[in-house]
Amino acid sequence: MFGTAQPALLQFPEERPVFLREYSTSHYSALSYFMSRFSMEALITGVQVLVMTCIGYNMIGFQMPYGLYVCTIYGLAMSSTALAVVLGCSVEDPKLATEMLPILFVPQMLFAGFFVTPDLIPLWLRWPRYLCS
Repeated sequence: MFGTAQPALLQFPEERPVFLREYSTSHYSALSYFMSRFSMEALITGVQVLVMTCIGYNMIGFQMPYGLYVCTIYGLAMSSTALAVVLGCSVEDPKLATEMLPILFVPQMLFAGFFVTPDLIPLWLRWPRYLCS
C-alpha cells in the first residue's frame, strides 16, 4: 500500500504551481490533467504489481490462481494510489502529506483484520471494518 502510494502522494504538491499556472491560462482542463495522471499511474502501478507478484507468488506458494492474485493486488494498489492522490491534492506541503498518509492507512490495516482478528475488536468498535475492507 505504502510503496505504490508514496510517489503519487509526493508528486502533486510539487507540481501544484505548474498545474495552477497552466490551468489559469487554459492550457488544459482539470479533467484532462487528472485523466492523463490516472493513465500514467495505472501503467506504473501495473508494472510495480507485476514485478512484486511474480516474486511473491512463487516465493510464498499461494494456492489461488495467479491472475486472481494479480487482480487483487492491483485493485489494492490502485485504491491506495487514488487515496494518496486525494491527500496530495488536499495539502500544499509534501512533508505534511507524508505525515498524514499513515493516519489514513494504519486504521484501515487495523480494522480490516491484518493485526487483530475482527472477533477480538469490541462490538461498539467493529463498524469501521466495513469501511476499511
